[in-house]
Amino acid sequence: MSEKRRMIVLPTVLLLGASAIAIGVVPGVRDWVDQTIPWLGINGPKPTTLSSIPKEMIADTENASLPPVPMSSVESGLPMESPLPKFDVQFAQATVQIPAIAPAQGLGDGLPNIPSNRMAQTPSFSTVPATGLSVPSSRSGTLFVENAQVIFPDDSFIGAQADGIIKSMLVDDGSMIKIGDPMIEIDPRLAQAEVVVSQKELEAAELKAKDDSNMKYSEAALEVAKMDLQKSNELLQQGAEDIMLNEKKRLESKKAFFQVSVSKIEKLRDTADVGVKSAKLGAAEVQMDLRKIVAQRSGMVSEITKRQSDWVRAGEPILRLTSMEKLRIKANVKVTDSPHLLQNASARVTIFYAEGKGETVDGSVTFVSPRAVNRNQYQIHVDVPNRLTPDGQFLFREGMVANVEITPRSN
Repeated sequence: MSEKRRMIVLPTVLLLGASAIAIGVVPGVRDWVDQTIPWLGINGPKPTTLSSIPKEMIADTENASLPPVPMSSVESGLPMESPLPKFDVQFAQATVQIPAIAPAQGLGDGLPNIPSNRMAQTPSFSTVPATGLSVPSSRSGTLFVENAQVIFPDDSFIGAQADGIIKSMLVDDGSMIKIGDPMIEIDPRLAQAEVVVSQKELEAAELKAKDDSNMKYSEAALEVAKMDLQKSNELLQQGAEDIMLNEKKRLESKKAFFQVSVSKIEKLRDTADVGVKSAKLGAAEVQMDLRKIVAQRSGMVSEITKRQSDWVRAGEPILRLTSMEKLRIKANVKVTDSPHLLQNASARVTIFYAEGKGETVDGSVTFVSPRAVNRNQYQIHVDVPNRLTPDGQFLFREGMVANVEITPRSN
């Protein structure tokens, strides 16, 4: 660069830099530049006001007709095709009176029972309380429990009473059982062998207990020892018997006496052994009986877990027997009086056995839990009898729901 050009450019650059610094730092300079050259926008964009809008434009906007806005755009929230210009406009406030709507009377009065009208329908019935929970207090009369649980109290599994193979199943699912009916038989061969052995042992013990020859011999030996000692005493007085020989005979006499006592004890032991062998035989016979499972109560076979030829251990469940004569209603009740007023209180139970069909049975509260399941709520049991249909079947089953009305006892 030539010396002449350098002398022109350098002052120009310095002047421009100083001007830029002055514009950025000194507010007065910045305002002056903004007013002189507004298109630079040094102080930022200015808000649009009515005073800044040309009068011709205002006149035109007042008389001009705006294009209609599609309602579909407003409802769907989509951008409008012809957006309106943005102005600082203050809208007037208006009060709109909304007419009151009379509440519906009853259940759907004047309205068809369709889903769109359900919100406008006022139910005339009360809200169903929580399952198995009564809302009224015993102070107001009766306790009413809805959706209580129906169960069979006599419902249990029948297990094997001894180890072995199931020889035969004498029942099937749905079999009606009476007390004493045979249900299951487990292979009895091992138990039979134990019975035979026990019988032989008992016979041997009885023969031994009957044998009293040893005791009779001991008694006879004692008599001989006594006679020999007496003869020795006489000879000793005459001086014809040595004193040492006399003492030996005296000892033999004592030995014979004790031998009689031993023989008597052995006799008692043999007699007692007969009792032991007899008890052992009884135990073997019990083992035989355990392999024949008979019903201890009546009911229906509701489940079978083992089949014929299966191996089972003692205590392992084989089938389930359900007694259907008696029902138990379990529910949680909320009371404000003492729970003891519910014990033995009369109850009326309505059991629903089909849709919209129920039967009412009278019963009583047989159990009130000593512990509260929740605050001021106790579990109760109401026992009621089952009912038979004309064809001999039980009407009520486990899993049905029931409504219970309880009349607490008075203080």
